[in-house]
Amino acid sequence: MPMRTANGADLYYEVHGTTGDPTVLIHGSWADHHTWDRVVPGLSQALQVVVYDRRGYGQSAPGPRPHPVRDDAADVAALLESLDLYPAHVIAHSYAGAVALRLATERPEMVRSLAIHEPPFVGLLSADPSTASEGEALVAQVRELQRLVRSGQRERAAQQFVDVFSSEPGAWQRLTPPVQQAFVRRADLWAEEIDDPEAFLPDGVLVRELMVPVLLTEGSQSPRYMHRITQDLGQMLRNRQILEIPDAGHIPHLVRPDQFVGLLVTFLLERNVPGS
Repeated sequence: MPMRTANGADLYYEVHGTTGDPTVLIHGSWADHHTWDRVVPGLSQALQVVVYDRRGYGQSAPGPRPHPVRDDAADVAALLESLDLYPAHVIAHSYAGAVALRLATERPEMVRSLAIHEPPFVGLLSADPSTASEGEALVAQVRELQRLVRSGQRERAAQQFVDVFSSEPGAWQRLTPPVQQAFVRRADLWAEEIDDPEAFLPDGVLVRELMVPVLLTEGSQSPRYMHRITQDLGQMLRNRQILEIPDAGHIPHLVRPDQFVGLLVTFLLERNVPGS
């Protein structure tokens, strides 16, 4: 079982492919590295792909995270350094988008490019007068789910999270029992992560200084607030491209893996400035 101690954390990792630019895939909340299983074969034909379990997830050891976004960013930076696989393209899903942005702003020498799908920066909605009420309502829903988790009602919180933040009614019932159980097991980690203010709102000053190419993707079937967040984040970035993925929602790597791989490879191999 490949493990590395990185930033004081014992992290499980895998490397797929032997040629092409180093590329690291960072999973979001409620998941582990297996969330990328459907896209790794396609990506690893052109890239050297690193997948890993974030601290406390999957086969990685748990450990304190006083500042989850910054701690996760420091973990992945240390992992890539230990593997000598950097600068890397960074592909991130949901919460991991905050981790990727922190990595790029704090350790720019580690990053060739960013590709981020729907980071849940609801603070961007709250900061815009035209969407402030919607943003505050979403924050209130998140805080209620945290309350459920911390009162021991993890299954109820997981079910409500899936149903509230999915564009498809009854999404929880369509999940298999093992997937439902995995959601419940990770509820405490999610509650910890979402307590970090940086998971709600990126550092605007630092993000506006980023020069690396950034691909922001959004699913055509995702809730409209996700599209507004993506557009607001895009306005903060100097070197960004925004693409909508047809017939997909918040998890294109699971429901449209071939299409997602094609989009990413096109961006990484045709648009980016080559690494030196």
